[in-house]
Amino acid sequence: MKRTSLVVAGFSAVLALGLIGYGCTSGDNVSGTGGSTGSGGTTSGQGGSTTTSSGGATGSSGGATGSSGGATGSSGGATGSSGGATGSQGGATGSQGGATGAAGSAGGLPLCPSPAPGDKTACDLTLSTTVTPCTKNCGVKASGAQKPCACITSTVVAGSPTSWDCSNQGACVYPTGFDGTCYKLTPAPAACPTPLPVSGTTACTNTAGATCGPLCGSATVGSYTTGTSTTAKIGYCACINSLWQCASVAEWPAQN
Repeated sequence: MKRTSLVVAGFSAVLALGLIGYGCTSGDNVSGTGGSTGSGGTTSGQGGSTTTSSGGATGSSGGATGSSGGATGSSGGATGSSGGATGSQGGATGSQGGATGAAGSAGGLPLCPSPAPGDKTACDLTLSTTVTPCTKNCGVKASGAQKPCACITSTVVAGSPTSWDCSNQGACVYPTGFDGTCYKLTPAPAACPTPLPVSGTTACTNTAGATCGPLCGSATVGSYTTGTSTTAKIGYCACINSLWQCASVAEWPAQN
């Protein structure tokens, strides 16, 4: 009887220990489940997406921070790209400014190609070699004076719808600093000798001790010719360095 009591007591002790072990195991499982809620820490990555900067290299830095937040960080990088695009537009504006500067460097009229166009001669606006308007030499030879010419619609030349106009496009302008001392028309000059001098070709004798003078010509009578025409032209001539240099009344140096 006593042995039976001991067996029952031992079995009860074993059962009690088993129940205690089971209780401890169940408690550990409940605590583990609570720990799984730690995945909420991933929401801290979204904080990085708020560091989106608009503009260039700063925007790409924001993208790097956002990468810890996963897909949200990619949006930060896209914002950085938009900032770069704005910078490119600013560069295009600079190019336009350069173009304006280039346009501003055009300046005055170009020189007419050689041979210079003759007044009331045919021209062709369809040719790429036609430069219009342009300027050519005028006035007294080697003075540097220039006047404008233009190829215009005209019936002056038979069979040509366009011709050069070098008479109505502007005055013959002498360069700044030109010395007109040798071209003074006071007192009134004598008539030019016959045969009429050819401008820039016919020899003359300078006034004693001078390199210029005398003068000849008239505002109403043909007084000289040119190397390209024998038709007498109205104007004046001055003996410069032993050669007659002539010009029309309209292109004679101003009498200041």
